[in-house]
Amino acid sequence: MARRKDQTDRRRQLAQAARRVIAARGIGGVRLKDVAAEAGLSSQSVLYYYPDLRQLVEHAIEHTLERFAQRRAVAAAAIDNPRTALISTIQAGLPTGPDDEDLRILYEAAGYFRDDHALGERIRAMTAKQVEIYQRILEQGEARGEFELADTSEAIARNLIALEDAYGLYIISGAPIVDDAVSQILSFASMATCCDLRRFASRASLTSRKAD
Repeated sequence: MARRKDQTDRRRQLAQAARRVIAARGIGGVRLKDVAAEAGLSSQSVLYYYPDLRQLVEHAIEHTLERFAQRRAVAAAAIDNPRTALISTIQAGLPTGPDDEDLRILYEAAGYFRDDHALGERIRAMTAKQVEIYQRILEQGEARGEFELADTSEAIARNLIALEDAYGLYIISGAPIVDDAVSQILSFASMATCCDLRRFASRASLTSRKAD
């Protein structure tokens, strides 16, 4: 049992090292020796756990998918107010900047998965979960009378995800538009919910600064 746990921990360590290399070099630039150096191991040690470098890259991507999806789900579930939850979920879906490791890897993976059916299914499943998170928030807001949805919750949710992807790509590419991206997505969300979310976002920011 201890040996199996050690192997699981070592594979997790290697996946984390591969994540850092992918974020720094891109998927096409991942080399065995770079992952080994990042993990503080020899190339032979890496090959013992992952004889195929592609398998290690896919494991690293899957680990990142899980981290991102879980982080958003937990953050959304922790907020009971639909307006605040929608604002926070939009903010959480965008990169913090070009150095956002998890989202840089996910954007890299978007092109990579075209040749890998199984990984493509994982990415599509993650997207579906993100849509469900938005749908729950939108439907909760509508049920409480805080939102008046201009379309189905699914259509609005899918458009929010599409806007995240589009603006996120610009941010990962180095464009300094994080605040503007949030504002533009909130503009669409405000029209879609008949609720001025940007006004509530401003209030939340002021409250946060006063607390500091």
